[in-house]
Amino acid sequence: MAFVTTAEVCDANQDLIRSGELRALRPIFQIYGRRQIFSGPVVTVKVFEDNGLIRQFLEEKGINNIIILHPLYRESELIEENVLGVRNAAQRKLLDELGIVAEDVPLNEFTPLGRMLYKAPSDGKWGEHELDYLLFIVRDVKLQPNPDEVADIKYVSREELKELVKKADAGDDDEAVKLSPWFRLVVDNFLMKCFTTTFDLIYTKTPSLVSDTVLFLKLPTFLSEIVNIVKSSVSASEFGLIQLRVLYSYDQLLRFVLIDSLSKSQPLEKRKKMAFVTTAEVCDANQDLIRSGELRALQPVFQIYGRRQIFSGPVVTVKVFEDNGLIRQFLEEKGNGRVLVVDGGGSQRCAILGGNPVVQAQNNGWAGIIVNGCIRDVDEINGCDIGVRALASHPIKASKKGLGEQRVPVNIAGTRICDGEWVYADTDGVLVSQTELSV
Repeated sequence: MAFVTTAEVCDANQDLIRSGELRALRPIFQIYGRRQIFSGPVVTVKVFEDNGLIRQFLEEKGINNIIILHPLYRESELIEENVLGVRNAAQRKLLDELGIVAEDVPLNEFTPLGRMLYKAPSDGKWGEHELDYLLFIVRDVKLQPNPDEVADIKYVSREELKELVKKADAGDDDEAVKLSPWFRLVVDNFLMKCFTTTFDLIYTKTPSLVSDTVLFLKLPTFLSEIVNIVKSSVSASEFGLIQLRVLYSYDQLLRFVLIDSLSKSQPLEKRKKMAFVTTAEVCDANQDLIRSGELRALQPVFQIYGRRQIFSGPVVTVKVFEDNGLIRQFLEEKGNGRVLVVDGGGSQRCAILGGNPVVQAQNNGWAGIIVNGCIRDVDEINGCDIGVRALASHPIKASKKGLGEQRVPVNIAGTRICDGEWVYADTDGVLVSQTELSV
């Protein structure tokens, strides 16, 4: 069982499920402890508001269940096109080890630098032999290191890094710095070349400023070439604000990215991105819309899945019951930033959404999926750069007959939701608006 998910067990044992020999508990439990995967023979205890018997059992020797966790196999991390699989894996590891959320490290801002085949012994019994990919990104992030993975962190300058390496090379006293072999390879072959400085150039007011604004920043002369490229690729008459980020390594230009462009015809104050405004702030600022029913909050019944905790977009509705055929059909289409809202009747007897459709939704540009029902393949879904809300997880799969209704009003979590309305979701909750909001 340690190498097979509960979902795979259910798929392979449909006869046992039908006969009742294999049953799935209702998804009412929260997960605690570091061991998320476990199995073993059952010992039962029945008590009520008393833990004496429980303590007695736990003081005895248990039957040791050895659980071996297999390497992660996620469809979202196997996509070769544009190194998307590697970017997804990097996003997941940054969250797992440093607590950096996906919104702070967008996939399209990772720059692949290369890869290396790394092999090193450890204690004589175990070692490492792996192919490592190296990605580069410059972002302002909030760090929340996982103490089980990271003992300490430190920001260093180029000179401080050189000093660190020098101490490691000396290695002749008890305070010598110890560097892992893979980190040393990265330092020698990549890191020293990639120390960067970031400049944000913001052009505002009139298009004529685009050709002149760069001068007062006193940046290297090659920036004039970048400005010319931007001017040739962007019509000055169409845009009132252009933001350009430049990364350079001393005399070597690494890359430049056109970050954003806003239409001149729409005032900047009306284009403030919802991703930077919490649903709580939206509610505070739109009491009139709440009173009129144009803005509604869903009841807090959903669990949060997927890497994208903040998402928004126009709604597409689907109504099904213990069948996911229609859901899969929609997610095979281009999402274009839309949110699929699925009324699964609140069933907790099976999962109507799994890992493969979510991976497809991520790749097709869907912003999020809200499910009034259960999902499965949670680890795979949590590795996807998409927002997912569902009541719970369940290992048994739904049927695929394609039964249901599409683009009809649905009632979910105490709220009526219509096709074409807008959804805004973050860690505080989920809002539904009759129209796109400008805050």
